[in-house]
Amino acid sequence: MTNRRQLIQASAALAATAVTSFPAIVRAQARESLTIMTPFGFIPDFIELMNGVSGGHFAAQGLDAKLLGGQGTAQPIQQLITRQVDFIRASGIDIMRAIATTKVPLVSIATMYQGSTFHMISLKSKPIEKAEDLKGKTVGIVSVSGTTDVFLDLILAKAGLKKDDVKREVSGNSPGALQLIKQGRIDCFIASIQVVVALERMKEDVLAWSTDRYAPMPGQCYISTRQIVEARPDVLKRAMTAMRASVDEIMTQPLRPIFERAAKDFEIPGIRDVEALVAVEKVTADRLWLSEGRENLLRNVPKLWKSGVDALRANNIGDPGEPETLYTNQFVS
Repeated sequence: MTNRRQLIQASAALAATAVTSFPAIVRAQARESLTIMTPFGFIPDFIELMNGVSGGHFAAQGLDAKLLGGQGTAQPIQQLITRQVDFIRASGIDIMRAIATTKVPLVSIATMYQGSTFHMISLKSKPIEKAEDLKGKTVGIVSVSGTTDVFLDLILAKAGLKKDDVKREVSGNSPGALQLIKQGRIDCFIASIQVVVALERMKEDVLAWSTDRYAPMPGQCYISTRQIVEARPDVLKRAMTAMRASVDEIMTQPLRPIFERAAKDFEIPGIRDVEALVAVEKVTADRLWLSEGRENLLRNVPKLWKSGVDALRANNIGDPGEPETLYTNQFVS
C-alpha cells in the first residue's frame, strides 16, 4: 500500500512538473533565429544593436538574435544577398549605389539615422562656410571612391563646381585629421559626427556643417531583401519592435551602464573611455535619430529617399529605381 501511495504521489508530482514546465519548453522551442550584421565590427556607433542583444530586447520578442561584425559594407551586403543574415545596417547612399549597380532587390525596413553622419570640418580661423568656398581647396576624405568622396561630388555639383575644382587627400575618419589642416596640407575634411563631438570635447575651435545641407538623404538604415521581407515578415516585425525598445532605453536611461553591459558581450573599441562614448551617443541620438522629429523615429521618410535618388541620378552616379520601391514602413508603423 505504501509503495502504491508513493507511486501515485510520484506520478502526480511528475505530471505537475510537466504541466508547469511545458510553457517554458514551448517558449524555448518557439524562439526564432535572427542574424544581423554590422558593416564595421562592434564600434560604439552600433550600440543600439548591441543593446538589443545585451539588454534582452530581442529575447523579449521571442528572438534568438546573433549580431555579427562585418569588415566593410560589401561583406554584409553579400551575406544578405545569400541569406546568411536577415538584415544589416548600412548607409542609405551605399545601399542606393549598390542597388543601382547590382539591381539586387535590397529594401530598407527602418531608418536609424534620419540625418547624415558626415560633416564638413574646418577651422573657424580659416572657415569653409559653404560649398562655394571649396573651389581651389584641398579636401580630406575618408577613402577614395567611398561615401565621403561621393558626398563631396554631390556638394560640389550643388554649388555649380566641377570635380576637379578641388584636390582630394585621404585623411581618414579621426580627430587627427585636424592636424593636417594646421600643417597646411588640407583646408578642410569630411568626417563622421563622432569626430565632430571628439573635437568639440577637445575644445578645438572648429566649424562643422552636415552634408545634409546640400545632399539630404537617409543616413543609417536597416536593410533586408524583398525575399526575406516576404518570407519572414513576423520575425522582422518583432525585430523592429525590439529595436524600438532598445533605442527608447538608450534615449531615456543612463548610458554608461548600457555600454558597460554591452561590453560584456562585445569588444567595443574605446570602451575604457566610456564617458567619451556616452557624449557621442547623446549627440548622435539628438541630431541624427530625431532630426525628422520623434514621430519619425525609425521610419523611412519618403522625402529623404526621393532626395537621395534625385541627387544620384542628376550627377550620373547611379539610378536605383523609383524611391518608393527602396523602403517599407510595414514593420515600424
